[in-house]
Parts: sequence; C-alpha cells; structure tokens
Amino acid sequence: MTTVKQLFSLQELDLALDAIQSQKSQAEEELNARLELEQMETALAEEQGRLSETQESHQSFRQDADELRERVPGLEERIYSGDVTTAREMASAELEAGHVRKQLDDMEMRMLELTVAADNSRSRITSLESELEITRVGWEVRQAELTQQVEQLSSKEDTIQVQREELAATVDQQELQKYDILRKRKGGTAVAKVERGLCQACRMSLPTQHLQRVRTGRQMVLCSSCGRMLWPG
Repeated sequence: MTTVKQLFSLQELDLALDAIQSQKSQAEEELNARLELEQMETALAEEQGRLSETQESHQSFRQDADELRERVPGLEERIYSGDVTTAREMASAELEAGHVRKQLDDMEMRMLELTVAADNSRSRITSLESELEITRVGWEVRQAELTQQVEQLSSKEDTIQVQREELAATVDQQELQKYDILRKRKGGTAVAKVERGLCQACRMSLPTQHLQRVRTGRQMVLCSSCGRMLWPG
C-alpha cells in the first residue's frame, strides 16, 4: 500500500531534479549563447569591412588623380607654348585646365577625408581587437566554469534519478499516476505538508475533520482548497 509519505519523498526527489535541470538548462544556454563575444566579433568584422572599402575608394581616387595630373603638363604647355592663336581657343584651353585642377582639388580633399576615416577605422579595430581578446579570455574561463558546472549537475541528476526510479518502483502505479497528474497541474507540488492546521501549499486552514483524517494516515486526503495531497509531516 502506497503511503503519502512515500509520495512526499518522491516529490522531494522530483523537486531536486527540477532544480538541477533548471540550473543545467541555464548553464547550457549560456554555453551556447556567447552573446557578448559574438557581438564583438561582428563589430570587428564590420569595422574591418569598412576599412577595406575605404582603402579601395582611396586607391581608386588616387588612380584617377594620377591620370589627371598627367594631363596638366600637356594642357599648360598648350596654353603657354604659343600654339593657341585665338582667344576662343585660349579660353577653351584655360577652362579645360581649370576644370582638371578643380577635379584634382576635389579628389585630393576626398582622399584626405578617406585617409582620416581609415586612420579612425584602424584605431577602432585596434581597440576592438584588444577588447575582444580580453573578452575571449574571460569567456574561456567562464566556459570552463560552466562546463564543470554542467558535468557536476549531470552527475547529481543521474544519482537522484536512480533514487527516484527505485522509490517509484515501490509506489502503486495508480497512485503514481495521480501524483504525476497533480504535479503537472500544481506547479510541481502534488503533496503539501500540514502544519498548525494549515496546508503549507495554499496556506488555507483545514477543516477539523480533514485534519483528523490526515493525522491518522489511513487514507489519502486532499486539501479542500487547492486539491493537493496532504501529509502531516
């Protein structure tokens, strides 16, 4: 015959398993997350990408500027060589030369901006790499702690699970089924202690008749308020 004491002892094991599994789940979730590290790795990769784009843009502007510079001596020679004889041709040549110089000035200003941007980007990359290294070292320490924690919790879980199976084997299967259903419905607590005339789960006062039946322990008594099995403790 199954006693409420057996079910209370079974519940103690189940609650211990619940706590262990919750801690284990949190540790495993943190192990899998690596959120801070991944965010920093992403930020570093993005900054490196920006630097690469800036350098490519600078190189492209430099090539275009070099081509324009090669045109300047020819334009100036045309203007000052005396080969241009009409005012219209001279105005056209000077306009073209001025346009090239303006393009060169704009390109040099843009290259200067890109140089500053690249320097800033390199500075941010250096800072991110340093922070990432510190974070990675910290993560490796935390990872070792979490791995050890999971291993210890798994060992405890296995030990308690064996005890739980051994105890459950001594319990009537119908009573065990009722207990399991109550645990699911009542947030993990199917059996409640009775102290000072109160159900310790719902904190409601029990009728005198219920208290007497609980104390005799001859039959299963349910709390009239919350419906949990009652154990006199």
